[in-house]
Amino acid sequence: MFPIKIIKRGYKDMLNILYPRLCLSCDEVLHEDEKEICHQCLSSLQLSRFDYTQNNPVYNRLSAIVNIERATALFLFDKAGVIQKLIHKLKYENHPEIGAFFAKTSIKYLQENRFFNDVDYIIPVPLHPKKQRQRGYNQMSVFGENLGNYFSVPYTEKILLRQIYTESQTQKNALERRDNVRQAFDVVGAELCAGKHFVIIDDVITTGATIEACVETILKKIPQAKVSVLALAVVL
Repeated sequence: MFPIKIIKRGYKDMLNILYPRLCLSCDEVLHEDEKEICHQCLSSLQLSRFDYTQNNPVYNRLSAIVNIERATALFLFDKAGVIQKLIHKLKYENHPEIGAFFAKTSIKYLQENRFFNDVDYIIPVPLHPKKQRQRGYNQMSVFGENLGNYFSVPYTEKILLRQIYTESQTQKNALERRDNVRQAFDVVGAELCAGKHFVIIDDVITTGATIEACVETILKKIPQAKVSVLALAVVL
C-alpha cells in the first residue's frame, strides 16, 4: 500500500503534466511556489502608491473637472507590459480570476490609506446590456465583489446604468471621448441613495472622460452624493 501523501502527490503531478498551470500574464508554466502570476511578471508589477505622494496625478486630473472625494489608480499602465496583458485578458478573454488577483494584491494598500472609510457602495463603470452579454460579465465585477467582501461595502451594478450603446473609446482623442459618453449613463433609485458615498471602479483611466461622465451623472441625479474613484491603472 502506498502512503496517501505519495498518492496525492502523484495525482497532483499528473494533473500538472496534463493541465499545467500557466501564468496569467506570460502563459509560461508556473512553478509549484507560484500562484496566478509567475515571479518574473509579478516583480514588474508595482503599486503606484499615489496616495503617499504630494502629487496624485489621478486625483489632479479628475478633480480639475468633477467634484470627487478621492481618487487613485493602483498601477501605471505600461503599453505591452504585464499590466496591459492582464487587463486585456480580464476584459476580453473571460479571466475573472484576474480581478480577484488585483483585489488581493491591493487590499493592504487600500487598507493603509483608508480608501474605503465612510464608503457606502462600490459600483463599476457600467457596460451597456448588449456589450455585457457579449463579454459575459462586467470585467470589474470580481474585483469589486472581492473588495466589497473584505471592506464590508456592498458592491452593486444596479444603481449606475449605461443607457446608450457607445462606440469604443480606444481610437478617440480626449474631445471625441467626452462627446462619445455624454448622456450615456443614468441612475436608478436616486432618492434612496441620497447622501451616499460611492466608489466608482474602472480598469484603465486614459483621458478620464468615461469616469467624468459617471461622476457627473451621480452628482447631478443623486442628492448630496459623494463620489470617489479607483482604477486598476492609469495612462500618464
